[in-house]
Amino acid sequence: MKQLRTALVTGAARGIGLATAINLLEAGHHVAMVDLDTEALESAAADLPADRVLPLAIDLRQPDAPQRLDTAIRARWDPVAILVNNAAVSPKHAGKAAGLAGISLEEWEFVMQVNVTAPMRLAQQFVPAMRERGWGRVINTSSRAGRTNPNQASSAYATSKAAILGLTRAIATEFAPYGVTANAVAPGLVETKLALAMSPDILAQIRAKTPAGRGGTPEEIAAVIAFLASEEAAFVTGACFDVNGGAFMN
Repeated sequence: MKQLRTALVTGAARGIGLATAINLLEAGHHVAMVDLDTEALESAAADLPADRVLPLAIDLRQPDAPQRLDTAIRARWDPVAILVNNAAVSPKHAGKAAGLAGISLEEWEFVMQVNVTAPMRLAQQFVPAMRERGWGRVINTSSRAGRTNPNQASSAYATSKAAILGLTRAIATEFAPYGVTANAVAPGLVETKLALAMSPDILAQIRAKTPAGRGGTPEEIAAVIAFLASEEAAFVTGACFDVNGGAFMN
């Protein structure tokens, strides 16, 4: 019999995050949905079972964000056992990522704060309770851009998505003896709001270079995340799952 647990999904108002929240709900879990976009988050949560969803609008860059999330979740449910670090930013300028010389320090630090520092701080907040209970899952969303030639991605975004893989392996190594796994999913082009912020010509180029001939769907990425969050994935840790239609094969 599968045990029902508490999950936290960041970037949950749309795209991969929302699809993941729905998948985890279908598995029977409670899901805290975290996003900065209050309106989109409330709209998404309104269509889901109110007794098992907790929408929490918060800026993950805030110093007290992890503690505030933990407090809000524990007020309703058991501590977080499944942490999905999905929220990410990839700034565009007229539909294109800035080149190396064009990235300001402010943009670089913004990308790192959201894409790397926030996942690390959330892991710091929630993994100790997983260790105490002898069971936990951490799933970090990386990117094909963090695995190989970043193509049209900015150096800030590519660097952040490579860094999240190092964080994943570090968590996996430290906490594997305690029943806590940490894995990453590295999507290629996925038809989400983040991807569609790119210019149409760049999107067409990426699709043309993908052997599957198309971008992926949020549901296809969420299915892999849901497996990594499951009981069956207990012996999978420190791994990165490339879900990219063949755009990168390793």
